Amino acid sequence: MRVGSGPYTVPVSISGATGLSAVTISITFNPALLRVRSVSEGTFMRQGGAAPTFTQQVDPAAGRIDIAIVRSGDQVGASTAGLLAAILFEPVAAGTGTLNVSGTGTRAAGGAATLQFAPAGVVVR
Repeated sequence: MRVGSGPYTVPVSISGATGLSAVTISITFNPALLRVRSVSEGTFMRQGGAAPTFTQQVDPAAGRIDIAIVRSGDQVGASTAGLLAAILFEPVAAGTGTLNVSGTGTRAAGGAATLQFAPAGVVVR
């Protein structure tokens, strides 16, 4: 990313999922490097014509984004791979950082889904 250009879209994707009915995600970042312009819903949880509830909250001072996507009353869940959300970041200062991701998932059949997350490096010039 370059200061003075952008904004830049960062996708939040999922793969290898089976029957997810709910996902909550927290993303942390260095607010001295990046500013969030917007967070938008992806298409993954809309599989099969579902109309999930998408909520997001940004804490710009702490550098944290919380996202929750819930398919209420779902008996099938979303599977395979796709886009959960997209974050529009604006670089504000040069430096390096990391986007750290954590969260939980719930299966349509009940019970927790095991989710694995990978951090993403950020370089702002």
